[in-house]
Amino acid sequence: MIPTKFSKYFFYLLLIISLITGGLYFFGGKVTTVTGIEVPVYTNLLLIVLCGMFGAAVTLTVLAVIGKLIERFRRSPKYAIRSVLGFFILAFLMFLCWLFGSTNALPLQEYNGTYNTPCWLRLTDMFIYTTFALIGAAVFLIIGFYIGRKVR
Repeated sequence: MIPTKFSKYFFYLLLIISLITGGLYFFGGKVTTVTGIEVPVYTNLLLIVLCGMFGAAVTLTVLAVIGKLIERFRRSPKYAIRSVLGFFILAFLMFLCWLFGSTNALPLQEYNGTYNTPCWLRLTDMFIYTTFALIGAAVFLIIGFYIGRKVR
C-alpha cells in the first residue's frame, strides 16, 4: 500500500510542477527581441524542468532495470540475461542513432542559446531517429504477426 500512496503523491507533485511551469510559460509574459519577435520569458525554465524530468525518468528506468535484473538473477541467471536483452538492444539502437546524428549548427535567427551545440543537436537527432526506428519496428511486427496468424 505504501508504494501506491507514494506514487500517487509523486504524480500530484509532478502535476503541480508541470502546471506551474506551463502557466509561467504561457501566461508569464513575453519579451520582444530587437527584430520584433515575441519570445516567452520563461522558456529557459521550461527547458530546465523538462530536461530534469527526462533525466529523472531515465535514471529511474535504469535503476528499475538493474533492480529487476538482480531480482531475476537470484532466481535464474539464464532468465535474467534474457530479460535484460531488450534493454541492451534499445541502448545499442540509441547509440547507432547518436552516431547518425548531425553536428552542424542550425542557422536560427535571434537565438544565441546553449542548445545549438553539436551535443544537443546529436541528442535531438538520436531521439527522432530512435522514434522512427521503433515506430517502423512496431509496424513491421504488427504486419508480421498478422500475416503469421493468417498463415497458420
